[in-house]
Amino acid sequence: MSQTENSTLAVPVTERDHIRGPDDAPVTLVEYGDFECPYCGDFYSVIRRILNRVGTQIRFVFRHFPLTQQHPRAQKAAEAAEAAGAQGRFWDMYDLLYQRQDALTRDDLVRYAEELDLDIRRFTDELDRGVHEERVREEYQSGIRSGVTGTPTFYIDGERYDGPHEFEPMLAAIAAVGDLSEVKQSLQVENRELRETIDRSRRGAPAAGEAVRDRFSADEIFQRVTATADEEMERGTRLLFFSGLAAGLSVGATFLARAAMTTAYPESVAMGNLLYPIGFVMIVIGGYQLFTENTLTPVTLVLTRLASLPQLFRLWTIVLAANVLGAGVSAFLLARTGIFEPDVAETAYRFGEHAMHTSWSALFYKGIFAGGLVATMVWLVHAARETISRLLIVYSIMIIIPVADLFHCVVGACEVLFLVFIGSANVGTVFADFFVPVVLGNTLGGIVFVALVNFSMTENRRFPEHNRHRFELSWSEWLFGTRLREYLRERERSESSEERAGTHSTDRQN
Repeated sequence: MSQTENSTLAVPVTERDHIRGPDDAPVTLVEYGDFECPYCGDFYSVIRRILNRVGTQIRFVFRHFPLTQQHPRAQKAAEAAEAAGAQGRFWDMYDLLYQRQDALTRDDLVRYAEELDLDIRRFTDELDRGVHEERVREEYQSGIRSGVTGTPTFYIDGERYDGPHEFEPMLAAIAAVGDLSEVKQSLQVENRELRETIDRSRRGAPAAGEAVRDRFSADEIFQRVTATADEEMERGTRLLFFSGLAAGLSVGATFLARAAMTTAYPESVAMGNLLYPIGFVMIVIGGYQLFTENTLTPVTLVLTRLASLPQLFRLWTIVLAANVLGAGVSAFLLARTGIFEPDVAETAYRFGEHAMHTSWSALFYKGIFAGGLVATMVWLVHAARETISRLLIVYSIMIIIPVADLFHCVVGACEVLFLVFIGSANVGTVFADFFVPVVLGNTLGGIVFVALVNFSMTENRRFPEHNRHRFELSWSEWLFGTRLREYLRERERSESSEERAGTHSTDRQN
């Protein structure tokens, strides 16, 4: 039998191999791969899904097979992985190399070593002297003896896998060899749709973590936030308005509860602030649209150029107007209908007076911190998978706002509009001296949180299903929106039609 006809693993797995998973796992998967190979890169995420799905029932082994003629940087990338492995970080470097296949120069490899906090002097010395070149060559030769001719090539319990390089066929082959009954059952037709629904939402955002199923990575959280933003962007004006109105009315519950609790426990600031988060709990669990929440989610689409600035401003305008209207209705009812007892009304009055007597600059800076807190809350809510977890996140973060004497623009609008409706302030003063600085601060705090914290720490800013056919906007479309493009195209078509009509008219006259 020739080398190329061989279909069994010539060199058995030993302790010298790089192994993920327990030694007593019922099935072993060996990959011969190339860090510069685009097919290996595409299948990297599939391997992660398989390992996550099968868990401790599989042992995964990676061996080097650099195709140096097609991929000139593959050899040094393999040696870099071995140099990292010599310091106990092989799999960390393996992940980085496949996640950043387009950057495999020596400087890139050194930068990755720095990210992993390796001993850089040792790493560069081993890389430059080719210390691990022989190890990579040995694994390459073992692949040749096993019949490997290209990458990626897989062996399941020593037998080459020749099926499709896709998630389900390979998972089925692994399940068959390892007799994994649970996996086999999940692959049945009636269970597959349920599994896909559980793993990924309709818009493509992950519903379960890839590396650890009950925990999301930063990329996965970002994808969930982006999916929420995409849904918000596609909502019509009517739905956005009434959802924002519901959020503004819910904020009235925060104002009511805080005033009542502060009156009931005048000596205890902690008790007075205890029910402040109640309105935010209603908003998050109810899925209502709150302006400060919308400084986070839609900004992700704008940062990735999947939505334009005009789309973002439209969303903000509708939601903020609806929020303030809802808060104003709540303030009017509390001021004019006798819902407040006189002592509670006095407490509510003090809230508004405190807000109005805070300086413009202090309101602005307090608003920045409050906006950052709300953005943090939204990010963490998308990282949670259970309602109880979300409740705890909302409560523990939002109670910081009154405790730290910060200001939220919609809650604050309810407080100061209460003054307007009892005749202690006018709308112009409230708008200029309170609302403007707090809105600016909340917005800036939310955007900075997204841009500098969350967006900068994510690697994959697309999610595979929903964005597959969605393309980045051009810079002009991003800045001015797609309506300008449509207008210009319509104008060009109109001018072309007029020219053709004029040409036909001239032809008839001739």
